[in-house]
Amino acid sequence: MLIELSVRNLAIFEDVRVEFSPGLNVVTGETGAGKSILVEAIRLALGEKADPFAVRTGEAEAEVSALFDLSGRQELKDAWEDAGLPWEDEVVLRRVLPAGGRGRAYINGRVVAQPVMAVLSPLLLMMVGQHSVTQLLSKTAALSAIDDFAGTAARSSEMRKRYRKVSVLRRQVEDAAARGAAAHGRAEALDFEIGELSDARLVPGEGEELAAFLHASRNEIKVREALLAADDALSSSESATVVSMSFALSRIKEAAALDPRVREIAQRLGSLREEVAEIAREIARMVGKTAEDPEAKERAEERLSLLRRLERKYGKDVSGLITHLADLERERESLEGAFEEETRLRKELRREEEEALGLAMELSATRKDAAAKIGAAVMEELEMVSMPGARFLAVVASRDHAAESLAESGFDEAEFFFSANQGQEPRPLASTASGGELSRVMLSLRNAASHGGGGRTLVFDEIDTGIGGNVAERVGARLKMLAAVSQVICVTHLPQVAAFADRHLQVLKRASGDTVATWVKSLTKQDRISELARMISGSEITAQAKAHAKAMIEKAERK
Repeated sequence: MLIELSVRNLAIFEDVRVEFSPGLNVVTGETGAGKSILVEAIRLALGEKADPFAVRTGEAEAEVSALFDLSGRQELKDAWEDAGLPWEDEVVLRRVLPAGGRGRAYINGRVVAQPVMAVLSPLLLMMVGQHSVTQLLSKTAALSAIDDFAGTAARSSEMRKRYRKVSVLRRQVEDAAARGAAAHGRAEALDFEIGELSDARLVPGEGEELAAFLHASRNEIKVREALLAADDALSSSESATVVSMSFALSRIKEAAALDPRVREIAQRLGSLREEVAEIAREIARMVGKTAEDPEAKERAEERLSLLRRLERKYGKDVSGLITHLADLERERESLEGAFEEETRLRKELRREEEEALGLAMELSATRKDAAAKIGAAVMEELEMVSMPGARFLAVVASRDHAAESLAESGFDEAEFFFSANQGQEPRPLASTASGGELSRVMLSLRNAASHGGGGRTLVFDEIDTGIGGNVAERVGARLKMLAAVSQVICVTHLPQVAAFADRHLQVLKRASGDTVATWVKSLTKQDRISELARMISGSEITAQAKAHAKAMIEKAERK
């Protein structure tokens, strides 16, 4: 509900503050007093396009703010959260319009972009008049009215949430699929490298051992010949050193038995003989180990070639290759998470799409049934505002019931068709109805759907265009009826409409020299009688006009 509108330096409004109440708020005033400026101020607060020339002459900027009570509008919380704004029971829409620059919009003191205002402000207030044709008669607005009539507004809101969730999941699946595709390519490369390194069965230090083995193998023949010659000289031939030393030792021992001086020599020779014998045995063992093995040499050469190739390919030695293999295996394991994420998201997306499809089909069936009924309900309302020959049709068209066809509205689009006179085929309402007719059609539509969308404020401008007398009285009565479920603000020049006001506001203007003072006054009952009398008889208010005005108010109160 709109509680208060504050206007500063807009056109002839210097500093005007207007309080509104629940029910029917009627705005009247003499021509040129500023009623249209009041309506324009509401439009600006909602974020509509501003005219920089609207700033009061001599002022740097204009400012408009609208205070709304949302304590009974908990269904709007999701929209506020989607816009990234904290939910509060009161909200102030504020617009600042510099005389020579770009305007700024605020919601509860936070700067917001125009697209955010365009989404949120229609949830708070609907302008009904010739200047609002585009918004009022859009397919989105038509579907919203049908939802109000059908009582499916809550399910429609749920549909929007579900579709947004499906949209988010679709983007997540696309991203995960892209990551998965990249992961598949990387996994193939990793699998090849891991297989190559694992098959090599790498052992730390193996390259150095193989290199040393092959270096020794290249000198093996010469080494063997030298060892054999040494073995022959030391122990294998008849004149071998060990044999000669054994003979010499036996003779020295004979001498030592006869001459004590020779004993030391015998001991020394015995030690040398044992040392030479041990060396001879070691050489014999080495000769046995140096037997030629061409196959072993070939295997070593092939193995070392493999290791050198892998070292060149990966730029690491064998120890580095072993570490690299462990890193590759860890990376390959981590890629499994990417594959699992895509699978999980696809399952979640299918589940959400199925639930959204079910809700969309349910909504579509309910809306089509409601569309068939709302036409008759609106035509009944049109008769009450003296449009008995008018025809009104609501058409709900659905896309294929497939996941690809889902949108925020489900599968559906809606459009209204209208003809003002009998014998004329209904045509799209936007291209058919005049300003006054449109206001009465929208009044009839809102009354027909009055059990839904009741929290939103409705502002009617030009609803009394081209009507008067009994028709105007009927329009006033229907406005009063609508105001029982929605706050209504109506700008009118007809006393028959103003008579039904719960709160009557008069726009007043007074010129003094080069300045104009404008203000808005909330009227008492006696003030209302005087204002209606002025509206009836003009500037010269007669007793008869006052009596007529009083009778009109009392009659309206009885209805």
